Amino acid sequence: MKKIMLAVAMLAAVAAAFAQANPGDQNGVSASEVKLGSFQALSGPVAAIGVPVKKGMDAYFNWVNAQGGVNGRKISLTVADDAFNPSNTVVEVKRLVESDKVFAMIAGLGAPGNLAVVDYLEAQKVPYVYQAAGAGSLTIPPRRYVFGVQPNYTTEGAIAAKYLVEQKKAKKIGIVYRNLDDGKEEYASVKKYLASKGMTLAAEVPVEATATDFSANVVKLMQAGVDSVIVMLFVPQSSNFVKQAKQLGMTGQNYILTYSNADPTFAALAGPAIAAGVESLAWVDVDFTDPKAHFIQVYQATFPGEIPNAYAVAGMIAAETFTEALRRTGKNLTRERLVAALETMDNWTGKIGPAISYGPIARKGDQARLGVKTMYVLRFLADGTMERAFGWIKL
Repeated sequence: MKKIMLAVAMLAAVAAAFAQANPGDQNGVSASEVKLGSFQALSGPVAAIGVPVKKGMDAYFNWVNAQGGVNGRKISLTVADDAFNPSNTVVEVKRLVESDKVFAMIAGLGAPGNLAVVDYLEAQKVPYVYQAAGAGSLTIPPRRYVFGVQPNYTTEGAIAAKYLVEQKKAKKIGIVYRNLDDGKEEYASVKKYLASKGMTLAAEVPVEATATDFSANVVKLMQAGVDSVIVMLFVPQSSNFVKQAKQLGMTGQNYILTYSNADPTFAALAGPAIAAGVESLAWVDVDFTDPKAHFIQVYQATFPGEIPNAYAVAGMIAAETFTEALRRTGKNLTRERLVAALETMDNWTGKIGPAISYGPIARKGDQARLGVKTMYVLRFLADGTMERAFGWIKL
């Protein structure tokens, strides 16, 4: 019996030593690799966003791995195609966590999918860096393992209204928004901001996510006599809406788009002549005309001769943010240590992304997981390119 007990004790000691030397192996970490997971719309109507986001992440992690990885580990990324369907998202994320054993999640696309899985990831204690969605409820109230980067729709709605009132001198503002949680959040924020200025919305137009004919919506805006329209829709809906609105005679109004449209893809789908003069809020701030820019060099190491679009840059920012947290964690990589490292990133600015700030929830409260909180304005030109129309706007 003593020999058996001694053997058991020795095995336990060996197992403990192995676990200490290889922390988190059971959760996607080995001595040479860390496994990440993501979900994107690689098919379906939103693939125009999901495909370049994946390419941006792939390019950045390839670049990191080519330099030896982080703290001796290469980064492996598995991206599931959920086709922007939250039912698919739930299945794919559970597979990534429970079967693929990913260490962390990064940059899942879309508010519907993110809202469907965020509580599951929190319960599983899986760190999740950058949700490619603007739903404020993802980060307010803050969750321990969930770190946002891009601005939420509450922030954006107020900024859009502020810009139209203060810079465009708008008097009769209408809003067209997705009749889902993300659109409703922006609508509520716009309405609240205008109320603080003693104003009301001239027209409120919810749009179903599958709608393609916007003629009735346009008539409602025209009857209200709006001088400005906030368009809280994603491509291809946003492009189709503006195209139909202008074709039906709404050519003199100010159009301000949600930030997911801050890319030439909008103009390509609407047509450059239709897009000309339309503005979009934005938070990705890079120079696409500089071939020597860091983000272009990184991207073209994987995709030679190709210029990344704004969605690809967003994927690169997600990867850059995670890589910095990984670097700060050190060689002893565990999920808890990664969270602690992320919380040290206070007003950190990457070579690609704008300044973000995290911190302990006990100290920073609702600000602990927000990421970016300011935005600027881009304007589409007649050739489909974009120019800066207005600088950073803070609330």
